[in-house]
Amino acid sequence: MPQSTENFLPRRMRRGVLGVLILTVALATLLVFMVSQRYFERVEAQTAANRSVLYLRSVNEMFRQHQHLPFVIASDPRNSTALGKPEEEPFTSARLKEITQQAKLEAIYLMDAKGLVVASSNAGEPQSFLGQNYGFRPYFQNALKGQRSDYFAIGATSGRPGYFVAEPVMVNGDAPQGVMAIKIDVSGLQRFWESNSETVVAVDENNIVVLASDPSWLYRPIGILDTDVRQRIMNSRQFGVETLAPLPWEAKPAGGALVDGRAYLANAVQSDWREWTVYYLHPQSLILRQTLIVTALFGSAIAMLVGFATFLRSRRIALAYQVSESQRNALVATNHQLEAAQTELARSSKMAALGNIAASVTHELGQPISAFKNHLAAAEIGNEITSPATALNLNKLVNRMETIIQQFKFFVRGRQEDKRAVRLCVVMHEAIALLNDDLRRENILLECPDISPEISLYANQVQLEQVFINLMKNAIQAVAQTLDPTISVTLCEAGDQVEIRILDNGPGLGGANLSDLQEPFFSTKPSGVGMGLGLAIATQIIHDHGGTLRLGSVDQGAEFIVTLPRMAPT
Repeated sequence: MPQSTENFLPRRMRRGVLGVLILTVALATLLVFMVSQRYFERVEAQTAANRSVLYLRSVNEMFRQHQHLPFVIASDPRNSTALGKPEEEPFTSARLKEITQQAKLEAIYLMDAKGLVVASSNAGEPQSFLGQNYGFRPYFQNALKGQRSDYFAIGATSGRPGYFVAEPVMVNGDAPQGVMAIKIDVSGLQRFWESNSETVVAVDENNIVVLASDPSWLYRPIGILDTDVRQRIMNSRQFGVETLAPLPWEAKPAGGALVDGRAYLANAVQSDWREWTVYYLHPQSLILRQTLIVTALFGSAIAMLVGFATFLRSRRIALAYQVSESQRNALVATNHQLEAAQTELARSSKMAALGNIAASVTHELGQPISAFKNHLAAAEIGNEITSPATALNLNKLVNRMETIIQQFKFFVRGRQEDKRAVRLCVVMHEAIALLNDDLRRENILLECPDISPEISLYANQVQLEQVFINLMKNAIQAVAQTLDPTISVTLCEAGDQVEIRILDNGPGLGGANLSDLQEPFFSTKPSGVGMGLGLAIATQIIHDHGGTLRLGSVDQGAEFIVTLPRMAPT
């Protein structure tokens, strides 16, 4: 009995967990269904609003484009000469035909005060309006009262739907003597709507469908048509022989509509003319299909998660270990980043301190050195220094002190942003020209190729010159005591980069790396030769120009490689 109880309890617990899991999946799936349905309804509602505006624009353009043409035609006395003068009919009809062709209308015709057509652009053609009486049409009746009138109807003669605009014709006096009317063919717009896969409907002020993507809906009211309105429409023969059978249309909440047994998401916009309304109908079945697809995908994902639940549980310890290992690696990486940040902070602090020291040194020593140089020049002019060697040594000493002050001034001034397009050949030429005296004095061979003037850099020319002067001066000092001293400058282009290599055949760097060499006051030269600031200054300038400085791998001497971004050729 205890054995049976022990087996029963775990099974019962497993069943409870499974039940909770199934319930959770069912609730989550239901929630996804509801959220997805609302989302797609909002998206499609916005789409319907945008599309309905486009269809409305086509309706407005159809109405708007020829609104004032009847007034212009009626105001021309040549176009009304057929009123009371039957012999003028051929000439008037010919003029109206020409205007019709130019304006791309279906017809233009002139009616007398009784509604009889006395001139027409389609005279002599089948289904001509000439001789027809349209006195029963509301647009004629309103125009004869002295006001412009428009009207949508199926043509009593042609049987084609059209939009009519009429204007009274004044011959003598204030009373209209006739009516000038135009007919705009709307069959093209109807065919365009039918050719699209979308569902769109336009209804007039009486809620009768006048344009529709489904031709079976045409000329059917979408609600109960008032008896008086129906009789008035029948009397005016607005829709010809159409029976005006109602179109099943039921408004639903939240902008829905049930039309002819199918559910739609309906968006309605009002026309600028005739109080028409354009409905864009998006099938609800498409929204339901999208919702079901998303829900099915989510349900499948949940089923896969349930199927792998046991596997995930068995891998829990391994995953926990991996997470722990990942966190440890992340901690190690973070420590490395912190160490790098501390190193950079120390370097920045050192550079800041160097800037403060440089400011003090240049301030305190600048004027005394300048005064010393002036006194020395005055002493030479006045022959107060009798020994040429002493004068030479004193001048060298003053020049060296000025060089040190100039190097310190770089850290006082900081970076300069005065950059523009400069040619690399000009920079190298200026740098070498300033070093020619040192090269000749030490009998050093400088090998430098001709640099194309097409290679341009976006840089501060003076600063770049200082970079190459510092690097080549280091090389000059390195090879000064070498047999056959040689300095080689080579150039290499790689895409949008240009690489300048400066190689000397001196004794090398004595095992120092680039980080050591870039530290201010670090130097591999003998005591009294340089302060160890030249390379630090060059490195800072190169970095400010988006470039890099690195050491080359050579068997003898030292090679410095400067890489800078070049400007694209214009």
